[in-house]
Amino acid sequence: MKESRFVYRELIIHLEDDSLVNAICQGDLAIHQGDLCIIECNRVPEAGQMVKMMDHDGEMPAKGTVPFVLRRATLQDHSRADENRVVGRMALKTVHKRVEEYKLPLHVVQVRYSFDRSVLHVTFTSEDRVEYGECVKALAGELRVRIEMKSIGVRDAAKLVGGMGVCGRALCCKTWMQDFNVVTVKMAKAQRLALNPGAISGTCGRLKCCLKHEYEDYKQAGDKFPKDGSRVACGDSCGCIWDKDILKERVKVRMDDGRILDCALAEVSPILPKQEKGG
Repeated sequence: MKESRFVYRELIIHLEDDSLVNAICQGDLAIHQGDLCIIECNRVPEAGQMVKMMDHDGEMPAKGTVPFVLRRATLQDHSRADENRVVGRMALKTVHKRVEEYKLPLHVVQVRYSFDRSVLHVTFTSEDRVEYGECVKALAGELRVRIEMKSIGVRDAAKLVGGMGVCGRALCCKTWMQDFNVVTVKMAKAQRLALNPGAISGTCGRLKCCLKHEYEDYKQAGDKFPKDGSRVACGDSCGCIWDKDILKERVKVRMDDGRILDCALAEVSPILPKQEKGG
């Protein structure tokens, strides 16, 4: 039986703009997880960290048809990458200046040079379509590089920039989330939250992702409770469900005599319509 062996490797490279690139390399290239690599992507050299590696047994794609790993970064490459970050911060000021000059309705999120500084990647957010052709020409002439503009959503911008949530922890999208899920107002209602945009929105201005993370637990716990307004018995008296505290498993009951009682969930029992008529 013939032993299988890898012919080439496919690496997932994490670039500084938080994008992931699949690149291939020779199987004998010594690269480990976390190493800085220099890759050729669309004929432009880029620097990024290797996050995952997969071995393939087969014919390697032709160089130039897919992103290709040139080498593991040397000490000089590391220095160049650090220098690019510094120069990129200087270019950011120029980009801001030109955006203001041309009165473009966009927010610049990040500016990043390619490894050889032949291309300047400008990432931005905008609510509307932006005609930035004249601004790009001015920037290209001033900085003497090719300008590539990339529009992203506000949630992607938050993931790229990072920050702290109201919970006091780093943003989920920056630390561990891989993809964005759909978040709806229904998920906020399941947690009995006031539908105040300032309270249920994250730093990106959209509904908090944690509403989705916690939704199933709140829904499962909430299924144990009687519906809002439903009739319940509490001791020797009856009333209607007025409010619920799902985590503490407590309910507020508006009694028939006008009192509002705070009771444990176990202390109330639903009253069926036929039971009340029979009484």
